[in-house]
Amino acid sequence: MAIVVLVLWLATAVAGVTLLRAGGASRRDAAAAAPAAQPVAADVMAGTRLAAVPLTPDGRPPPGPHVRVTTPEGEHPLLEFSHPALAVTGIACWMMYTFVHYRPLAWIAFAILVATLLVGLGWLIRNRQEAGRQASATWAFPPRLVWVHGLVATSSLVLTVLTAILASRA
Repeated sequence: MAIVVLVLWLATAVAGVTLLRAGGASRRDAAAAAPAAQPVAADVMAGTRLAAVPLTPDGRPPPGPHVRVTTPEGEHPLLEFSHPALAVTGIACWMMYTFVHYRPLAWIAFAILVATLLVGLGWLIRNRQEAGRQASATWAFPPRLVWVHGLVATSSLVLTVLTAILASRA
């Protein structure tokens, strides 16, 4: 049964990678449809000094700008990183359980799977909210792939729990 769960988890991962590729393609299409930046005219550049930065009277360079890192509207880098990272970690723990049959690994993999599920649902909800606000969301996931990924993940969650319970009682 542990091998069946492993195959289901790998099928979930394949569906997730397909989903990411489809979302990335929609992001590239949205970026291509956006208006291009205006080229800088040559006469504007003629008055610009392209030399070393002048120093302050005490011989130091002038203070630089303080860059504030922000994410564009509709992007959630923590969710976009955490969901696949947790999924890979969960699959690795389940593989270890499958090969070694150390019972706590089954429950650790289950806990990671639940965390992955929650992060993935959070990502989906944020994406849906952003799609409602904007006409063209940056990550427009195909609904059919979202359903396939979700159904395969749900079945792997159920079988993971059953396998972990059966392993605990053995």
